[in-house]
Amino acid sequence: MREKLQEIELSLIDRPFEPHRQRIDPEKIRELAESIREIGLQEPIILRPLNGRYEVVAGDRRVLAFKFLSIEKIPAIIREMDEETLVLARATENLQRENLSPMEEARVYGNMRDKLGMSFEKIAKRTGKAGSTVRKYLDLLDIPAKWQEAVDRKEIGLDASIYLNRIDDPEMRDYYFTAAVENGVTIEVARRWVEDYRKSKLGQFNPEAGGGSGAVSGIEAQAIYQTCFGCNGPVESRQVRYVPLCPGCHRDVLEAKHQSEGR
Repeated sequence: MREKLQEIELSLIDRPFEPHRQRIDPEKIRELAESIREIGLQEPIILRPLNGRYEVVAGDRRVLAFKFLSIEKIPAIIREMDEETLVLARATENLQRENLSPMEEARVYGNMRDKLGMSFEKIAKRTGKAGSTVRKYLDLLDIPAKWQEAVDRKEIGLDASIYLNRIDDPEMRDYYFTAAVENGVTIEVARRWVEDYRKSKLGQFNPEAGGGSGAVSGIEAQAIYQTCFGCNGPVESRQVRYVPLCPGCHRDVLEAKHQSEGR
């Protein structure tokens, strides 16, 4: 049976209560609005009735674009949905977007886990993703919020951030995350940092157990590594060598490296 298309007033439509897309670029909304102005809406939005109003199931950005254009009504399909159908419908729509950020994708899987009680294996089967991929994104939800933002800004890699989150001391974890964001870090370097932290922790002096005054303390006992600009391998910070360059030469060196790496 073909669903009926209706014109719904924007004033009656509420955005998703838990939108996966936390930050919507206003410029992208403007571009979508201009496209709609030129060629019209290519696909109606999907709404569900809720408390005398309508909640967006699919098409949140299209609703914002219509508001940008000051259009009072939008073509929509109305569907009755239970909570499970709603969560799965939103997950499908969000995962189809090419520009979904790591945290947005992680929240899609997290919503399926938390609202529907789905294991990562069931989520993987339902979405067609590899189980290891789903589990990795779910691990991303456990990282402190400010480092989640760094992942979305591509200041630190997803895998490296998950590995650094294994450091159980909050201050030391922040220390290493800061070093990673400021200097860059590969997964190999991140793994070595975690190993060094764990070794240092196991070797710390416990005054109640006796044993002298040679206590190992925090950062001083740990070798900090950076990523070598030339070979991308790990190098201990105190062994790093710096070459003075003017801004122009620095730019030329970066461009030459990117070209050699095929970027």
